[in-house]
Amino acid sequence: MKKRVLVILLIIAAFLSFGCTDREGTNLSVSNNMTEINVSLPETGEGSWCAAGSQLQVKDPTTGKSLNLTITGTEKFENKTLCKASVETGSEGNISGFEYMWSEDRNTTIWTKYGKDGNLSVRFIYVDGKKKIVDGDGRTLEFGNTGTVLSIPL
Repeated sequence: MKKRVLVILLIIAAFLSFGCTDREGTNLSVSNNMTEINVSLPETGEGSWCAAGSQLQVKDPTTGKSLNLTITGTEKFENKTLCKASVETGSEGNISGFEYMWSEDRNTTIWTKYGKDGNLSVRFIYVDGKKKIVDGDGRTLEFGNTGTVLSIPL
């Protein structure tokens, strides 16, 4: 169930990042016996591609458990402005956090997972065709035009 909900969150995050909304704000609800999805997008100003305060809730109607994705605003990464969304998942005392960031041109995306202690667990970075995976210990694995590079901090 958790994997299906995360896939749904990814799809909706992509929907939000592609700007498939109007400027007047939107409330959308979709449900079936297994999942209920509620999307709330605030009214956006002219030229706004990152509507801070937008929320997506995916809820399991049988258990009442839900995941909430919220766009929190923009953040700088390598001289680019990225839109940032966050979600927390898990049960009381065992909560993990996720962040999703993307550029307006969608050439940069970053997925970050934090463990229940709040420390970085893993980060997936995609910038202009190059991919990098960073784990909680700082080890990196890079893919790109120059092949694959593994970096382990000393």
